[in-house]
Amino acid sequence: MMSGHILDSYVDSTKNMMITWLITKEKSYRIEDQFQPSFFVYSSKDNLFTLASQLHEDPSIKHLNFTHAKLQLGSEKKYVVLEVIPKTITSISALAEKIDAQGKYHTYTLYNVDIRLPTRYLQSNGVFSNAWVTWDKGFILKDNQWSIDYDVPAFTIAHLSLKKKTGLIAWTDPLTHLVVDDTVISEENEADTILQAVRVINKKDPDIIYTAEGDSFLFPYLYQRAKDCGILHAVEFGREKNHKKTPSKQAKSYFSYGQIVYRPAFYTLKGRVHIDTKSSFMYSESRLRGIVDISRCANIPLQLQARLGPGTAISQIQVNNAMQKGYLIPWKKNMPENCKTAKHLLLADRGGLILSPKTGLYDNVVELDFASLYPNIMLRFNISPETMLCDCCHDSSLTVPQLGYHICTKKTGLLPEVLKPIIYRRFLYKARSHNKKYDAQLYSDIQQAWKWLLIVCFGYTGYRNARYGRIECHESITAFARDILLKALRVAEHAGYRVLHGIVDSLWIQATSPSIDPQKISRRISETTGIKMDVEGRYKWIVFLPSKQHDVGALTRYYGVFDTGKMKVRGIELRQRNTPEFLKEVQQSMLDVLCTANTSQEFHGLIPQALHALCCCALQLINNDINPYKLVFTTRISKAVTEYKVNTLVKSALLQMRDLGFNVQPGQSLSYLVLNEQTREYKSRVKVLESITGDEQVDIEYYLRQMAQCAESILVPFGYTRETLEIMLKELKYTEVKNASILSRDRAVQTSL
Repeated sequence: MMSGHILDSYVDSTKNMMITWLITKEKSYRIEDQFQPSFFVYSSKDNLFTLASQLHEDPSIKHLNFTHAKLQLGSEKKYVVLEVIPKTITSISALAEKIDAQGKYHTYTLYNVDIRLPTRYLQSNGVFSNAWVTWDKGFILKDNQWSIDYDVPAFTIAHLSLKKKTGLIAWTDPLTHLVVDDTVISEENEADTILQAVRVINKKDPDIIYTAEGDSFLFPYLYQRAKDCGILHAVEFGREKNHKKTPSKQAKSYFSYGQIVYRPAFYTLKGRVHIDTKSSFMYSESRLRGIVDISRCANIPLQLQARLGPGTAISQIQVNNAMQKGYLIPWKKNMPENCKTAKHLLLADRGGLILSPKTGLYDNVVELDFASLYPNIMLRFNISPETMLCDCCHDSSLTVPQLGYHICTKKTGLLPEVLKPIIYRRFLYKARSHNKKYDAQLYSDIQQAWKWLLIVCFGYTGYRNARYGRIECHESITAFARDILLKALRVAEHAGYRVLHGIVDSLWIQATSPSIDPQKISRRISETTGIKMDVEGRYKWIVFLPSKQHDVGALTRYYGVFDTGKMKVRGIELRQRNTPEFLKEVQQSMLDVLCTANTSQEFHGLIPQALHALCCCALQLINNDINPYKLVFTTRISKAVTEYKVNTLVKSALLQMRDLGFNVQPGQSLSYLVLNEQTREYKSRVKVLESITGDEQVDIEYYLRQMAQCAESILVPFGYTRETLEIMLKELKYTEVKNASILSRDRAVQTSL
């Protein structure tokens, strides 16, 4: 008998068993267990009997069984299905593909094919990832999966990295130094250095190994150097022996919400958890505790959850919930969109309500926000694939505004059941993050993780590959949201406020006559709509900025100062990841001046001082007093270098990287310094970050234009355009150069005398 937290679970394909690791403060335990997962096939009885006779002699199948199962979400009706039990755990996908092809991809509907095996194994045993359990020829759960206060696993941690050096490291470059925590490891030869690092790791015996770029570079580089040294078989950074040194999932570039994203290969460990802090979205947003909390509730192993997005977690929670209710999980989405007329499609496919702001400066503005609007709509109005347009409630009193879709009132849908504990969990953690009795940073991290799950849960209802997606759900949520925001707008106007701006779940309002307190407004809106609205803050003043493409007000480009003195900035270069650090400092220096204003009148009076701050920064650039590293642009590559038709700065940087032997994939980031924008010679035009030495002379004219653009983003509502600001900065440069020339001449004359 042994007790501990479940650290990891995975398939041992050699032994055809599941391996689970338990950890305590003192020791780790490895458990081997038999597991026989199966999948199911549905079709007509004749088709199923024919299929069973064809599969009877298949050597990869252990057993076939006819049984009854629930297939349709929300229905208790059971259908005859064929259960297929393969001989090996890992052969489910291959067998399913074979059967699907045999039925020409339409005869059979398959279920429970692609559920993650670790999740499926743990759930079948009544336990979950990171749970406290006892093993006694079976798991005994000593934990509660959705508990708020639980014992966190006693992780031991190590950090693995290369000793920093300038320039790029090629696969053929010998490894000279490795760093484990604060210990620098450097032996007489490369092989001994690698082996010593392995020994140090094994002696420390950490549960978690942190790396930066471990998936994209460190581990593949280490394994390549070990292979070249002939010691690959001896390199084991996990607790398992003879672990394959290949990625568990290959690298991939894909589109997400209109952007190209690069996902590096997964270099996971056995018996230990490897977290790449640089490539893990979940880690960057919520740190380890956020990942642990999501991992528990979604029942996805910690190491895997660190590499997956919030959408995968919310989808897995839905699957887990459906399985607990006894439903089989469809392999491929099979719920088509209902037929619609062009008029109905135009009415339904509209998204959230947007009220474009009028650009300019406004005093005494209040920002109101609905708390998790879309998830709360799904919960309050019972929106789920099986409740929309249900067969049992044609006369339902619950209908979708404008669209007329009816919603079931007799049963609660899967999505509301899933969202209810998530919304509560996030609300509680967020409250603790503002309570002095608790660790503010810890609970802020955890609530941030759940915030992302709530953000993506709406998008997944309209995602064509979502397991429980349905476009009518997506349309209904936005229809309710439009109706709710209009109701909120009317309440605000009736109370003596005018609405300056509105976007989906937020309103910016300004008093036009003696009016009631904003807190009372938010309570009235909450009571009217049935969804909680909060006062995000009260601005002393706020500036709404125009769109870069049009003259109308931009939806998410504004800055302002709350009555607490805190500034809120959205949509300008300061908030963009690709902006060089120096240009961010330029905008921040201007905003630091403006944020001291208490009224719009004071704001206008401070504009000359903000321009002076801009000029001070420009003088630093003109006099070469800026560290070149602070002038580096970072951009996400959208295509391969050969696909660029125009000779852009990005293409020049990509060509340099290719010369260095590195092929940057779409979705990966590229950083470069601009040396001479006007030249067509790519080697002289820019310099990639990896080649910067620190003594480069940058293109001052180019960076002055960028400064003018940054200043315009702040001051354009007040008549300051990029062109006028650029002229001002160029005149400053001319004057500075002229003064420097005169000073140099006077010194030369004095020296000669």
